[in-house]
Amino acid sequence: MSKAEVVRVYHFCNYEYGLKNIINRRLKVARIMELNDPFELMAYELTDKVKREAVKNLKIAFALQFGFLCFSRSYRSPVQWAHYGDKHKGICLGFDVSSDILHQVEYTGARKIFHPGLVDTQEKAFNWLMSFFSTKHRSWSYEREMRLLKSLRSSEKEGDLYFTKFGAQLELKRVIAGCNFPDSNAAIRDALGEELNMVEVFKARPAFSKFEIVRDKSVWR
Repeated sequence: MSKAEVVRVYHFCNYEYGLKNIINRRLKVARIMELNDPFELMAYELTDKVKREAVKNLKIAFALQFGFLCFSRSYRSPVQWAHYGDKHKGICLGFDVSSDILHQVEYTGARKIFHPGLVDTQEKAFNWLMSFFSTKHRSWSYEREMRLLKSLRSSEKEGDLYFTKFGAQLELKRVIAGCNFPDSNAAIRDALGEELNMVEVFKARPAFSKFEIVRDKSVWR
C-alpha cells in the first residue's frame, strides 16, 4: 500500500479564537446542526416526504455522533478572510494533514438523486455516505473545502463544545495574520512559545495585480 500524501490545508479564525487555538494547541469541532448551510447533509432531492423524513433522521443521528474539522486548500481567498477571518483581522492556521483522512467537498449545481443502486454493495454504501457528508451547492466553491470527519466520542469535550488536539494527524505548520491584524507578531510568537521555530509565521496582504490574498514579504514586527 502506498503511503498517503500529506496535504497542506488552512483553517480561518478570528483574532481571539485564533490565538486561543494556538495557545491550547487545538481546533473546535464544528457540530453538524450548527453549520452555516441548511443544505448540509441534505444535498439530495427530497420532494418525497418519506425520503425527506429518512434523510432528516439520518442527519440528526449522525449529528449526535460526528462533527467536522473544516479546512480550505488555500489561504488566498479574500472572501474567506472576510467571512471567517473577521474581516481580515483574524488568523489563518496552516496544517499538514494526511490525505487519507480528508474528504474533498464536491460542489454541484443541482440536488443529487438517490436510488438503491448507490448502496447495493458495502463499497458503494461507504462512498455514498462520504458523498452524503461532503456535497454542497457550487455557490460555496470559493471555499475549496476539505473536511475531516471527527467522532465526538473521541474528541476533547469542554462544556457543550468539542475539540481536537494538534498532533501527528493535525500538524501546525503556518500561522498567517490577516492584513488588518490588530497586533504585532509578538502576540503570535508568544502563543506559539517553544514551538515558534517549527512554525512559519507571516502576515498577508492584498495582491497588487489580482483579487487574491498573498504573503506580505515586508518585515513584520
